[in-house]
Amino acid sequence: MYRLCDYNTDLPGTTEGNAMIELAVDAILYILLLAAIGFGWISVIGLLLFPDIRSRAFTGIRAGIIAMTLVTASAICYGLFTWTTNGGMQYMVLVFAAALMLVIVVALNRVAADAICRNAVPAPSHSGEPKDRS
Repeated sequence: MYRLCDYNTDLPGTTEGNAMIELAVDAILYILLLAAIGFGWISVIGLLLFPDIRSRAFTGIRAGIIAMTLVTASAICYGLFTWTTNGGMQYMVLVFAAALMLVIVVALNRVAADAICRNAVPAPSHSGEPKDRS
C-alpha cells in the first residue's frame, strides 16, 4: 500500500518517499484507461444504433482508434515511469512496442475505413450509353 513520506524518519535518497509520485501516475493511468473504456462503449453503441453504414463505420473506427490510443498512452506512461524508477530495458521495450502498435493501428485505420466505405455503396456504372429518361 502507499505510504506518505515521513520527513523525520526517511533518509534522503530512499525510494520510500515516492508514494505521491506513484499516486499521481496511478491516477493518470486510471483516467486514461477509464476514458478508453468510455470511447470503446461509444464505438459499440455507434455500431449498433446508427442507421447507415458510413456513420457506423466512422463512429466505430474513430472511437475505437481513440480507445486504442488511450490504452497505448497508458502503457507508454507506465513503461516510462517504471523505467525511470526501477531501470531495466524491459520497460523501454514496452514503450517501443506500444508506440509501434499505435503506428500500425493508425495505418490500418485508413485502409479499413476506405475498404468499408467503398464496399458500402456500389460504384456508379460509367458505360458510354445514354440513360433512358422516359
